[in-house]
Amino acid sequence: MKMIIEVVFVAYIILMVLIGIYEYRRTKGLIDFYLAGKNLGVLVVSFSFFATYFSTAAFLGGGGFGFLAGFQWSAFLTLFHIIFAIAAWILIAPPMKKLADKHGALTIPELFKMKYGKLAQVIAALVILFFFQFYMISIYKGAGNLFEVMLNLDYKTGLIITGVVVMLYTAIGGFRAVVMTDLIQGLLILFGGIALFVTLMIYLGGPINAINSLQSFNGVINGKDLFEFGKLAPPPIMKAGMVIPFILSLTFAISVAQLASPQLVVRFIAAKDERVIAKGMVLTPLIIGLFAICVFSIGPFGWLIIPHYDDPVKYMKNPDLVVPFIAMKLFPIGLSALLLTAVIAAAMSTINSLLHVLATSFVRDLIQVGVKISDDLALKLTRLSVFVFALLPLILAVNPPGYIVVIVGLSFSVITATFLIPLVAALYLEKPSKIPAITSMIAAVIVSIAWYLFCYKVYWIYPVVPGLIASVIAYVVSYGIESRILHRASVKT
Repeated sequence: MKMIIEVVFVAYIILMVLIGIYEYRRTKGLIDFYLAGKNLGVLVVSFSFFATYFSTAAFLGGGGFGFLAGFQWSAFLTLFHIIFAIAAWILIAPPMKKLADKHGALTIPELFKMKYGKLAQVIAALVILFFFQFYMISIYKGAGNLFEVMLNLDYKTGLIITGVVVMLYTAIGGFRAVVMTDLIQGLLILFGGIALFVTLMIYLGGPINAINSLQSFNGVINGKDLFEFGKLAPPPIMKAGMVIPFILSLTFAISVAQLASPQLVVRFIAAKDERVIAKGMVLTPLIIGLFAICVFSIGPFGWLIIPHYDDPVKYMKNPDLVVPFIAMKLFPIGLSALLLTAVIAAAMSTINSLLHVLATSFVRDLIQVGVKISDDLALKLTRLSVFVFALLPLILAVNPPGYIVVIVGLSFSVITATFLIPLVAALYLEKPSKIPAITSMIAAVIVSIAWYLFCYKVYWIYPVVPGLIASVIAYVVSYGIESRILHRASVKT
């Protein structure tokens, strides 16, 4: 069995690298490396958005955390995913495509520069550089866990394999390689998620029988508790009586990121035209919803599988292992190999996009802001930056902090709170104000981090909520002050 999995996985790696080499030959300049020539069709854009958004955190963290928190986690995470996927493609995509084409922006921070000036561009780029690295730790962790469970490889070896392959094809082929590998990876991810859920339901005798069996389960936990709202969560949260705020804020934090995360919304700029955006409004929420329903529902059913083979307390301490364990026990050899590939694809499809955004923002939004360099040199520096930014989170992932969903939730909180309000203002206000936008970004970062450090483990509300509130308040207050100052100045003149 191990040999079959290895053969399938090696074939997948070779294919990814070959795509990188092929797209390298098609990359003619900076706009090709950054945005694939702004010529992407609906299938590539939609599946690239889908594959980038769903990483190992979705398969392992999103799927496994329901083992600990029950169906309240599954239901709200699925609901929020669908709502914000629709909102992203209807509210953000069309005006962003028009605005970016009008100003010729290649990155999201550069778009901020067009509306708010260089300082906003630099702040946005710095947030990307720091928190994307933090987010990548969680993805590397998921990949390492998967290699441990499904291939019995050393955790560090799994990290190295994942990192080296992704940095190679991303640096070589640029955004063209990123989106074309995303298309293949997205198909694998979608198939893997559906196949795992269907196999689980067949094994448990169908959905109705599975639910009935779970409700009558009585072991380490009472099966009925898995179906109750506000009942289950990690012990400290249950002790504090903050289960509902924790579940709602964390699922919200992870899902709302679709509206403003640079690695996702940059795909709207790369679309060929508005017709691609219009078709993506239908296709992308559909595949995101289908995947979410299947994968996020798996975790609670682990109570009907794991106790027959292992101590479930072990998996309560690390629910990231639930989904791969279920897959190894239920899947035949061929499907196990495909699922391994699908979950690794989920990791690589997100890492490649994060690396691409990190490298392009570093060169375009930091270096080129202070130093004038040619496009050829910028392209070489961007390729080199891919390797540099792949290494730091890889090293930190050796001893990663916390559950996958916790790391992702914090990163998404800061990124979303920082980018969402200025982005919406840039898209929908004719003349958005510079100072309010910058103030809102700084307030979002400070409040999100401070809340996580000093308040989160008291109230168990994820930083995205206070971060967004602070961002809105800072924007409104700054706008009001600025308007009064300008009004007084105009009266005096």
